[in-house]
Amino acid sequence: MISTSTINTTTPTALDWQRMPLHGRILIEASAGTGKTWNIGVIYLRLLLERELRVEQILVTTFTDAAAQELRERLRRRLIEAERWLLDSTATDSVAADDHSLENYLAVLCPDQESRRRALRKIQLARADLDRAPVSTIHALCQRIQRDYPLESGAAFASDKLFDEQQLLRECVEDFWRRRYLVGTVDPREAALLLRDGPEKLLWDLAVVANSPDAKIESGGLEYLQQSIAALCTEETATGLLRLAEDKKLFAPRVRALSGLLKDVAQLLKSGDTNSIEDSLASLFKDKLDPANVAKQESAEHSGALSRHPLIIALQEIDSLLSLRIIFTRGAVLADAAHACRDELPRRAQQRHVLTFSMLIDAVYQRLCSEAADSTLADRLFEAFPVALIDEFQDTDQRQFAIFDRIYRERGTLVMIGDPKQAIYSFRGGDIAAYLRASAQANQRFSLVTNYRSSSALVEAMNALYSHTDGGFDHPQIRYQRVSAADKTNKQPYTVNGEAVTRPLIIHDFRGDAIDKKGQPLSSATALEPLALDDCADRIVELLNDPQHEIDGRRVSPGDIAVLLSTNTQIVALRARLLARGVPCVGSGRGNIFAGDVARELELILYAVLHADDDKAVRGALATPLLGATLDQFNMWQSDAAAFERELERFESWRALIRTRGVLALIDALLAERATVLLALPEGERVLTDLRHLGELLAAEESGLQGLDGLYAWLTEMRQEGSDGDAEAADERQLRIESDARRVQLLTIHASKGLEFPIVFLPLIWRVGDRSGTRAPSVLRYHDDAGGRRIDLGSANFIEHRGRHFREDLQERLRLLYVALTRAVHAVHVYWIDRGHGSSPDSFAWRIAAIDPIVLQAQQQLGLEQGEASLQTMTDLLPGMTLTPAFDGVPCRYQKRVESSSSRATQTPLPRPRPFQWLHSFSGLSRYAAAAVVIDDSGAADEVGSDIVEVEEEPLLEVADDARLVALYPLRGPRFGDAVHQVLELVRPAPVWPEQRQLLNTQLTAQAIKADSLSPDEVAERVGRMVDRVRQSDLGDGLRLIDIPADQRVVEFEFQFPVQHVAVAQLRRLCVAHGQPDVVPASLDTTTLNGMLTGFADLIVQWDGRFHVLDYKTNWLGTRLQDYQGSSLNVAMAEHHYPLQALLYTVALHRYLRQRMDGYTAAQHLGDSWYLFVRAIGLEPEERKDLGIWRHRWPEALIEALDDAFAGVQEVAA
Repeated sequence: MISTSTINTTTPTALDWQRMPLHGRILIEASAGTGKTWNIGVIYLRLLLERELRVEQILVTTFTDAAAQELRERLRRRLIEAERWLLDSTATDSVAADDHSLENYLAVLCPDQESRRRALRKIQLARADLDRAPVSTIHALCQRIQRDYPLESGAAFASDKLFDEQQLLRECVEDFWRRRYLVGTVDPREAALLLRDGPEKLLWDLAVVANSPDAKIESGGLEYLQQSIAALCTEETATGLLRLAEDKKLFAPRVRALSGLLKDVAQLLKSGDTNSIEDSLASLFKDKLDPANVAKQESAEHSGALSRHPLIIALQEIDSLLSLRIIFTRGAVLADAAHACRDELPRRAQQRHVLTFSMLIDAVYQRLCSEAADSTLADRLFEAFPVALIDEFQDTDQRQFAIFDRIYRERGTLVMIGDPKQAIYSFRGGDIAAYLRASAQANQRFSLVTNYRSSSALVEAMNALYSHTDGGFDHPQIRYQRVSAADKTNKQPYTVNGEAVTRPLIIHDFRGDAIDKKGQPLSSATALEPLALDDCADRIVELLNDPQHEIDGRRVSPGDIAVLLSTNTQIVALRARLLARGVPCVGSGRGNIFAGDVARELELILYAVLHADDDKAVRGALATPLLGATLDQFNMWQSDAAAFERELERFESWRALIRTRGVLALIDALLAERATVLLALPEGERVLTDLRHLGELLAAEESGLQGLDGLYAWLTEMRQEGSDGDAEAADERQLRIESDARRVQLLTIHASKGLEFPIVFLPLIWRVGDRSGTRAPSVLRYHDDAGGRRIDLGSANFIEHRGRHFREDLQERLRLLYVALTRAVHAVHVYWIDRGHGSSPDSFAWRIAAIDPIVLQAQQQLGLEQGEASLQTMTDLLPGMTLTPAFDGVPCRYQKRVESSSSRATQTPLPRPRPFQWLHSFSGLSRYAAAAVVIDDSGAADEVGSDIVEVEEEPLLEVADDARLVALYPLRGPRFGDAVHQVLELVRPAPVWPEQRQLLNTQLTAQAIKADSLSPDEVAERVGRMVDRVRQSDLGDGLRLIDIPADQRVVEFEFQFPVQHVAVAQLRRLCVAHGQPDVVPASLDTTTLNGMLTGFADLIVQWDGRFHVLDYKTNWLGTRLQDYQGSSLNVAMAEHHYPLQALLYTVALHRYLRQRMDGYTAAQHLGDSWYLFVRAIGLEPEERKDLGIWRHRWPEALIEALDDAFAGVQEVAA
């Protein structure tokens, strides 16, 4: 059981988000519907405004990629709301003392214009940078840690691809199976028990182990049994058993069964036959040593003497162990396989350069928390992220919590937000013990106490029901938290006959008068389940057909209803019932697209297309519902060979179609021929959705497979195994649901977490699975007394641990019930019958449905008799509840409402078409004149075609070619430019040649730079010496790149800002007006910028009190030094429109500095544009210092005017 000795049992304080401390370790319990995400958003806002943190410093984690994306957008929404309020000059300054709104907080925080201005700047910066904020899953965080801190985390510099752990596990299990059972001798017990099912059953059980990587594995029961029997096989034990059997005073008169058993066991032990002793003992015992049987055979004078006798106790222990021989045998194999897989999985992943999600967590955990770990990585991570907000914290495991615990131990801010009442994912690794441990360590604990989801009547009903239980969750540290209702839902009430529903928690006593064959009330769960599903379907039809049921004044529609069930099989069963009654519904109960009927039928069709000359294959494909051949058609084809020949030709034509146009052409042909017929089927939309989905997946794999044979083989593999190991593609292979507009939604309770629905039905919440006999679990998950996770595969204490397993399973099912009950906004329908298992010992806790203790404890606390007979009284006494008997009407179909027809008219005036938006860059603009827009502005993308520029020359200073320039002639083109850019970005302070030869070789090789006349070493030397010249030369007024420290430079300065309908002709007029007439070419006058302007400047440096833009150019301008200076250089700049690029970069830098730097002015802080043509720089350091250097200072008035033109009036005002 989970340890309770160190858990904090104090009641959490109601959260006041405006006054919550922003330091320390804080736990927030967020009950269902209490606005958890909103509170995360406002706490995030406080951290930005009060702690003055950047978004890059606030770590936010949650548990799915979709949730992370949604959380990022919610944070963005809070920032936008705050920004709008701060921009609103008419916002009131009045403060309500009890107002917890965002507006009230901002009014208190920013009482004057100066404080508003500062807060606005922080929020605008946060909005601009939010896409860079670390908001992700914990797995993505660990991936980032390994990528950003490879040395500290011990990760490889190459990024390993994520891989499906199930695929690796399958390979390991199959190898284990081959080694154990296909080589050498096989244990006959294992052969009889395991060989029949093959490795698949083994794989199924090991998946449980894989989902709990931190759990300790327990086994060894088989060895303990053998040791116990061996200890019994002694002459002393045999003699003692005979002596005990002959002691007649201990036995009741005329009772001989037990004494005879003892004699038989003694004779067996004396025989010395150890080969079959286990089977012989099992045959002898046959429940004769059951404590009750032993007690019956004791004499009245010596009551208890036999039961307490050491030999009887020893035999009883062996008897219980013998009953577990199958589990022990299987457990021994499972344990060996589990240990083998735990060792083998990392090795295989390393060989393939892949990682699984679990390995990501484990790698970071080991670096932070192992005995050999130091504080280096934790300190680096805390320096980067001084604050962490962890959403859905109840779903963490011990390793994940340990990572955060180590980073924020006795420092920083760690805010953990979650709800232990909704911890329902233990099957995929979640560990409630991690939450309880964190709760014990929290400095402060808060709870959210206002429900914004459900109506006040439903909230009152839930409060009343759970307040009459012993906490509701069978755990002293997890208790129902009473909440109050907000007014939000009451403004859109659920009404019947015009009256608001005041009792929205409806209990359905669905059994009614149903009896079994013996005339007794029906009690078999197998028989009751269809009864409940029928009742649910009939009640939904009844509700939908009643026009008096309305939500916010409109009639209840199918889209307002959700039915939550436990298994996919139950979903399929209810779906069939609803469709039979004409109720539109969504949800098929299957998770993977390859597991469905459509995939199976498409596999048959592909096989027939592949073997179009095979009559049987074609007939099998034609018989599928996708092609829909009838019995009459098959009879006709039997007698009309020519007609069937045409069918064969059709399949042959499909094969040719796939070979010429791809598999999607076949899907299109099937849809064109059969879509109308298929759509008319009850699940037609489902079929078409699946068929299109499968076509897309097949098309995505088509290019990498060997023709139609390879495509068919891939589909077959996916159908059999469900995965090829590509973890990133797994989401794409999840079943898509058909359009859910106006449909009843059917889904599992697990899938419903985080969602809400107006009306919820829970028809099988009373149902439990049978866990007795052969259905009992062979793999147990439980917690030890210290809270550590354990997995018992067959230990000597298996029976005791099975009780713990069942008890913890019941506790999770109680939490699952809470999740189901709290999905509803207006009403929830709960089905229940009393099956007499409301209270059971741990070993039988599996028989208790989660709803049982809730109802029965409420009846007990109300002083009522427990059971169905008291349901009416209970619902009368508890507010918000009502009882509904079994449906006894005539089943009918859903009467779909007919929309009133109305004449349709064209909208007047017609909507204006939205102007097209582009992503603009300098490269795109400069190439627009040649009618080729390419959005690429990084590296050497603008250096394409940079050959010798022919210009009118100035009077020659020299006519001879410069040998140093000629030596670089073989090295040209954009790839060479990219390589040089990368070297200049990654270079260390030391000289490049020869100290950084490895860097040169890596970058030149990456770009495939080679020259026919030069060896690789000669290429590296020439490039290295050129880069050294650039870094060490005086570029003007003493500026040398090698002297600029790292904190005064920004490499690859990326910018992106919006432009709205900015005409380039307007920009050119501004340049002319400010004395820069040749910057913007007239050929761009017809261009209008609308969208985003983006780009990368190679280098920004802070030097001599100003910020300068530097850009490297590797363009080949000629063989003479004169080609790289003066008018020749100006002509080359103009030909490539580089002055326009320099101007745009300068405007972007101006914008960046204006938003982030207090007291910034362009006149004081904005520097020059430097274009460095690296081939010539430093060749004549004394005589021609300006070789290869183009430098220009732009008029401040021009920069301001262009900034205004790009920004527009609103942005300028901001």
